[in-house]
Amino acid sequence: MSYATMAIGEIALNHYLPAKRQRRRTNTVDGYESSIRLYVLPAWGAMTISEITKDAVQEWVDGLPELCGPGGAKKAYKCLRQVIRWAIDKWGLYVADPTRGIELPRQPLYRCETLTHRRLKRLIRGMVGCECEATFILSSSLGLRPGESYALRWEQINWRTGLVPIRATLQLASDGLHEWPTKTVKSERDLYLPPWALDRLHQIWVDRGRPRGRIIADYSPQQVSYRIARWIKTHRLPKITMRNLRHTWATIAAQSGVGIELVASMLGHTNVQTCYRYYYAMTRAAATRAQRKVSRRLLGKTCDDMYKGIILTPAWPEQVPKAA
Repeated sequence: MSYATMAIGEIALNHYLPAKRQRRRTNTVDGYESSIRLYVLPAWGAMTISEITKDAVQEWVDGLPELCGPGGAKKAYKCLRQVIRWAIDKWGLYVADPTRGIELPRQPLYRCETLTHRRLKRLIRGMVGCECEATFILSSSLGLRPGESYALRWEQINWRTGLVPIRATLQLASDGLHEWPTKTVKSERDLYLPPWALDRLHQIWVDRGRPRGRIIADYSPQQVSYRIARWIKTHRLPKITMRNLRHTWATIAAQSGVGIELVASMLGHTNVQTCYRYYYAMTRAAATRAQRKVSRRLLGKTCDDMYKGIILTPAWPEQVPKAA
């Protein structure tokens, strides 16, 4: 069979996905395969690349948000695009790419759930005694991805300086539990624990007999997450997920005046825009502070300063609404 006459389903399942599994993490390719099987194959599985038109792809993308939302539609489109472009590049096919110029549905603004600094402090204090307290402290004080905190070992913590090198992530995939390198090269970073976290972690380490190995011991990531959630619910503490602990740390850091570039670097982001888009949240205090600085610089602090020398009596007093 010629590659040009091969159906999308055969390309995706027999060629594209096996090739990706050789170079990508298992859980990453699992996500590709799920989207391909759910949304790509039902629409395009029996068709060849040359039979697919741009208009048909656009119509398909426009209808996807009803099935899987804007985010799922974007992922499904990218999977179709990857399969087609991979085949074109791999086999040198002389066919038009029908996925070019497609307009994706508008993505809603993502607002992550975060805690205020007071609620986070209450939560950290309330976690004392939890069997997974050490992992919780690492996530809440360093802004780690959940997999990064699960992969950390006791012997990696420098008890003198507080240095914690982030070099791996622990995740569960279809073929079992794996420890992989960090998400990107920038994610390999050296972080430093604040004094309160370093001291508390050292207490926990000593109380447990100075163990070695993973801080989560023999627990799986799902077991750690479940135990933390159960402890929070039992003790009526502010609710938060391990993922949103990272959001909380980044938001509090930005609100505290830490430069967004430094926040992005500590989070391990390749692009500072990612940090700005997902983690930086404008607060009323920050907006008011910014306006105060601009006013002092350009306009003056008060209305009298701004309109000095101008009579502000309205020309038509009867049309001016009265204050409540």
